[in-house]
Amino acid sequence: MESSLSSWTINTIDPGLDNFSHPVDLREEINRIKVLPPLPGIARQIIELASDPLADAKKLAAIIEMDPILSSQVIRWAGSALYGYRGKIVSIQESITRVLGYDFVMNLALGLSALSPLKAPKIGKVGTRMLWIQAIAGSRLTLTLGEMMPVEERPDRQTLFLASLLHNIGFPLLGHEFPEEFAYLSRIIDANATLSVYNIERFAFGVDHTLLGTWLMRSWSMPKPIVDVVYHHHNPHYRGDNYRLNLLVYLSDCLLGTLGIGDGQNQNYGEEEFAVLNLNSDAVHQKLAELSASLDDIAAMADQLTS
Repeated sequence: MESSLSSWTINTIDPGLDNFSHPVDLREEINRIKVLPPLPGIARQIIELASDPLADAKKLAAIIEMDPILSSQVIRWAGSALYGYRGKIVSIQESITRVLGYDFVMNLALGLSALSPLKAPKIGKVGTRMLWIQAIAGSRLTLTLGEMMPVEERPDRQTLFLASLLHNIGFPLLGHEFPEEFAYLSRIIDANATLSVYNIERFAFGVDHTLLGTWLMRSWSMPKPIVDVVYHHHNPHYRGDNYRLNLLVYLSDCLLGTLGIGDGQNQNYGEEEFAVLNLNSDAVHQKLAELSASLDDIAAMADQLTS
């Protein structure tokens, strides 16, 4: 019989967590946190550069090069099989001008630097490895879907890419601040493979990664479109500001879920989402099939980013 929350209790998996007494509702524990991880200085500089009318690849490269780890990640990305560049990339500026492009690298560097202070477990459906697989695959898929929409309805590419990278940032924040609860959640998810991760979180803890992520995004003064998507990306019926952006991320998560990727498994989608976004369902599923052929390369890149 298919698992359901009505017939399941959060004591099911306690024997696997020696002496761990979970809080049924995390809200009180969250309210006791006085200081969230700050937005790294590199990320702040990138945000400032985005509003500089004289910004160029050289200025962006200079900021990224201040962080050796971030620099190596960007160069790895440019040299990955996903982009098919046959030459050898040895600098950030080459990564920008020859392979990835200015806007892509700006948003990639911002996403990578923003996630860097959050130390969460790597393994599991909500671990950092899966987070990166979903972010990499999702950013490619959402950008593709965006290009398939009518020109006048397309979300901004930069914002769409950044939303794809950061919309699940609540998971690493949970792992960073509450490692025992994160481990508990991972076990619940593994034990209930037919249930929505989002519903499991709310049932077990009273809060979910959208609330945690929104809290962090607001503390970092991130742009409103990003905050909206972080908060609403499990709600396909949201029709406020940036609803097309949000629905693209939701649909991407659902589609990736059919490939076994991310937290969008067991979420419903259908003709309504395609109609609102003016997307052809057959064409979208063709693009998904093409993306699925790159999953090994995407997983390899995620392994590099989390190694």
